[in-house]
Amino acid sequence: MLLEGALFGQEYEILFTQGEELFRDGKFAEAYFNYTKYIENNPDSVKGYISRGNTSIFLKQIKDAIYDFDKAIKLDPKNFRAYSGRGTAYTYLQNPEEAFKSFNKALELNPNDVVSMNSVSVLYYAEGKTTEALEILNKAAKIDPENVEVYRNRGSMNLFLGDTLNALKDLNKAVELGPNRVDVYNTRGAILREMQRYEEAIADFGKAIELDPENAEAYCRMGISYIYMERYDDAIANIERGLKLNPQLEPMMAKYLEEAKEKKRNNKE
Repeated sequence: MLLEGALFGQEYEILFTQGEELFRDGKFAEAYFNYTKYIENNPDSVKGYISRGNTSIFLKQIKDAIYDFDKAIKLDPKNFRAYSGRGTAYTYLQNPEEAFKSFNKALELNPNDVVSMNSVSVLYYAEGKTTEALEILNKAAKIDPENVEVYRNRGSMNLFLGDTLNALKDLNKAVELGPNRVDVYNTRGAILREMQRYEEAIADFGKAIELDPENAEAYCRMGISYIYMERYDDAIANIERGLKLNPQLEPMMAKYLEEAKEKKRNNKE
């Protein structure tokens, strides 16, 4: 009986490991199923609830995620990852007050929690506290100099502050550390476009599309670059492709699409 119980235990651990692999591959529904089966047989597993909570965020089941993180915290009140995950969930609910509480608790338990530091910096930046946001990211970069998200966030902030040189430096590092990250190519492409290095920007957006052929943002950003290069047919084709993939981008992209069409008409005249 003891041997049989041990074998069943190993099977459920395999189920959890498979869930982690599915999560890394972006197969969130399948990962959620694995974690749920694991939790059914390990109802006091903190890691099970945290992993399922993180998966629920990607599935946009935010209230379910908060339930799982709360359960993990009840089982282990000193688990900083549970607080960090809950902070992320509250961020998605646009509840910065509760998000700050959870992230700050995570950092109280683990001052070197770079995940929470990244999140707090973004919240600070959204509130206009740019200095505080960059200070946190500078500290995070020292703690974990190979964290892609640190460089991407700091680069994005520097871009909006007009510091394109430091922004590009950070995104070059992010690409080096995360060569298969669509978001870092999209962000670096935006920086290169601001620097009027259009061919390089288009190459980055092209790389993003190569990694994710359904990435609407990359098509739209590439289209904007083509406007600056006066290649209006290419601009229109890419923006329309992006809007077909994600119609929610229409309010942001309508002016660029109209600009490309108007300039194309003027050229013909």
